[in-house]
Amino acid sequence: MIAQKNVDRTHVKSAKEENNSVQNNMDDSMGTKATTSKLKTARSEFRLRHVFGGRTKWILLIVLVVLVAFRIALPTIVKSYVNKTLADIPGYPGYIDDVDMDLWRGAYVIKDLNIEKVDAKIPVPFFSSKKVDLSVEWAALLQGSLVGKIKFIDPRISFVQGPTEMESQNGGGTNFIETIKKLFPVKINRFDVQNGEVHFRNFHSNPKVDIHLDSLFLHASNLTNSKSLSKTLVASVDAKGKVMGTGRLKGHLDIDPYAAQPTFKLDFQVEQVELTTINNFFDAYASIDVKSGVFQMYSEVAAADGKFTGYVKPLFKDMTILDVSKDAKNPLKLIWQALVAGVAALFTNHSTDVIGTTIPLSGTFENKTVDILSTLGGILKNAFIKALLPGIDRTISLKQVQAK
Repeated sequence: MIAQKNVDRTHVKSAKEENNSVQNNMDDSMGTKATTSKLKTARSEFRLRHVFGGRTKWILLIVLVVLVAFRIALPTIVKSYVNKTLADIPGYPGYIDDVDMDLWRGAYVIKDLNIEKVDAKIPVPFFSSKKVDLSVEWAALLQGSLVGKIKFIDPRISFVQGPTEMESQNGGGTNFIETIKKLFPVKINRFDVQNGEVHFRNFHSNPKVDIHLDSLFLHASNLTNSKSLSKTLVASVDAKGKVMGTGRLKGHLDIDPYAAQPTFKLDFQVEQVELTTINNFFDAYASIDVKSGVFQMYSEVAAADGKFTGYVKPLFKDMTILDVSKDAKNPLKLIWQALVAGVAALFTNHSTDVIGTTIPLSGTFENKTVDILSTLGGILKNAFIKALLPGIDRTISLKQVQAK
């Protein structure tokens, strides 16, 4: 029995040793496999780093160099494109001096823009602007609309009257909107003018004439709104400025940019223009010299379905034309100015010391008319029946045009 137990114990011990040996062999085998796998992974990573590490750095470096070179060359590319586009404007080619890029704003800035009438010896360009800022509206872009805005800084536009068509300039026969589309091929939703000027000039009259608006600020918004008309029009334009450095201009325009025919309601007013500041105009076109007085003008115009209606109301207050002590040096001019002063006095409302009228405007854009009889009647009415009052009359609406 004792011998049998010893045999059994020996057998169990041998089995345990065998199991331990197998387990150790399995552990060694698994360890060897894990080590081998790690070595293979390390070799693969080393190969990848060796093959692609240096290549990636070179690729990134090349991409960076290309981007930097493109950014450096971009203003020159854009300037060349802008100058080529401006040079192709029929009759009024233009050019710029420089371009600044602002990629963060999605914008570029044109510097020193000039548009001049071709082959014309006119001393001023038709249009110039110190800067033109063309940029994308990010707020609209985030809502899924690609629209932009344009700001003109210190723009100047000069309409010139000369003895011949070649010596005059008014921008006629040229579609500047198409040029803007080429320069900035997105829909314009906002349009701004900062410190602008508008001139009417005559370099051939005696004396020379320069009637101008200055310090002009204009803001147009919602130009791409495609909603249909309801009680109000979808886009609006507001303007303000000075006239001849003394008077004030204020205007408001509601417009439907998507109407097939011009559809808008405009009102504007010009107030407190010292008449002495436009004496060159009076002298050149009427041979009179105004000594004192104030000019004011009010207007409303509405248009729809190819038709328009409205009025212009010019008023001259406290106007003095004749000064014998100054005009006696030129007898012919004295007689003429005495005649004009007499007529002006005859048709002046003496309770308000204002001479003026209301000039009706009506017709179609193909056939414009001014009612001369109504204009003369307005002068008589102001002088003898009822004085014209300064201000917008608020008598014109779109419904009036649409009802015709």
